[in-house]
Amino acid sequence: MRLFITTLSMLSVIAFGYALAGYGGSLFGYAYRIDYIVIGLGCGIFCGGLALILWYKNRKKFFYYDDENNNENNENL
Repeated sequence: MRLFITTLSMLSVIAFGYALAGYGGSLFGYAYRIDYIVIGLGCGIFCGGLALILWYKNRKKFFYYDDENNNENNENL
């Protein structure tokens, strides 16, 4: 699950990069690429949101205590 969430996070970064590429084309004298901007923002928000939702549902697997003698703190997770 950790690898899948990390992959979704990286896909969101790549998708937002596409949105910036569509917007940044105007700096070099080209027109805005509206399709890059819309697809990049849509996929970036979707992948980032899905990664956050999956992380929130599985957050107990990400945190653990190293102290085995202190079991009362482990029960609060």
